[in-house]
Formats: sequence, C-alpha cells, structure tokens
Amino acid sequence: MIFNSEISAQQQHTTSPVVTGGSVIALVYNGGVVIGTDTLCSYGSMAEFKNVEKIAQVSKNTIYVSSGEFSDFQQVVKELAKIDRQALQYDDGVHPSPRDYGNYLARLSYKKRCKINPLYLQNVIAGFHNGERYLALVDIYGTYLESNFVTTGFASYFCKAIISNYWNENCTLEQAKQVIKECFKVLFCRDCRAHDVIQIAYVDEQGTHIEQPERVETKWDFNGFKTRANEKLHTQ
Repeated sequence: MIFNSEISAQQQHTTSPVVTGGSVIALVYNGGVVIGTDTLCSYGSMAEFKNVEKIAQVSKNTIYVSSGEFSDFQQVVKELAKIDRQALQYDDGVHPSPRDYGNYLARLSYKKRCKINPLYLQNVIAGFHNGERYLALVDIYGTYLESNFVTTGFASYFCKAIISNYWNENCTLEQAKQVIKECFKVLFCRDCRAHDVIQIAYVDEQGTHIEQPERVETKWDFNGFKTRANEKLHTQ
C-alpha cells in the first residue's frame, strides 16, 4: 500500500491553470482572417506578465493563438512546429494545410482529455489555403468547430453584441481590426484579467502577418465619474 500511494502521488496531473492568458477574438474578412489578443498573462489573480506575445506562426499560412494556461500553449506551439519542420524535411512538396493543423490539435486535445491530463486551453487556428479562409476553435475537450468568427474567454460574454452589430464576413481588413479594438476597449473596462495593450495578426493569400503590440484608447473622464456623489446612475 505504501508503494501504491507513492506511485499515485507521482502520477498526479495539473488540476488548475497557473499562468493564464485572456480573451481571443478572431474574425474573417473579405481577404483572409484577422486575430486579436492582449499581451497580459496573469499569475493566479495577479496581472504579472504584461508584455507576452501570444500569437504564433506555425506555418507560412497558419496562425495559432489560445486562451488559458500559457505553458500548455507553449507545448502546443512546439508540437505544431514539429509537424511543419517534418514536412520541410521530407522535401516532397506536400505541406499540411491550416485545416490539418486544426484537426491534429483537436485529436491531441481529446487524447489529453481522455488521460485526465487536459490542455487547459481554448485554441484558435486561422489560415488561408487554396483561396479559402479558414478559422476554427478547439476547446479543452477536443471539440472542433469551424466558424466565421471566434471568441474565447470573457469576450464570449461581452463582445458578441459588438461583433453582431459592426462586423460582417465581407468587411475589409481595417474594418475588422477596428471591431477587434472596440471589443478590447470593452474588455479592458469590464474584465479584470484584460489588458489595454493588444496584438493583432492576420493571414491572407500572401501569408501570415503579425503586427507589433499597440495600446487601445480608453476613456475615463466621464462627467458621472467626476460629479456623482451617491449610487444613482447619471446618463452621459
């Protein structure tokens, strides 16, 4: 019995995330797919790491980003990069498509979940292949969904109304970027695990493009903040 208890103690898996990333928003537009996320990783309830780039290019036409445990994200990036590296080493002209990466990630997530050692991630895979836009979500259970827009984290609660009102799948790249920025303004004001520095990437027929982080503009000088002396709400 002593030996069994020692073995079971050694086989314990992670039961809760430690360093976590926040919301991801991904939208298709008339020429490809654009993704946005902030640069904050929280250590428990503390906003500890504020300059973390969480968007990874896994091939010349595929982008990967996720919400959740950052160490799991790093491990997934290594696994996806291994597939791309092997395809280059074969040198046979055959390369995985963005959908191949998405399907592989779904199978990997399902395998880890069945071993009671899941990847604590909501994964987003975006790509452009043979003239077609591709966007998919893979969750912690290995569930695989393709869609024209994807939100993870608190963006799934706070941002769908903004996306529904101001975005459509045939909009331009700049219009899609503006919708993402408006979403992160709301998240910064309403989600204590959000940051006002965001990073945007997009993929089109020319390949992947990862932009430098930028700060979204927020407004805090409402008259109600300055003049309110009780709990009554003032219209702005």
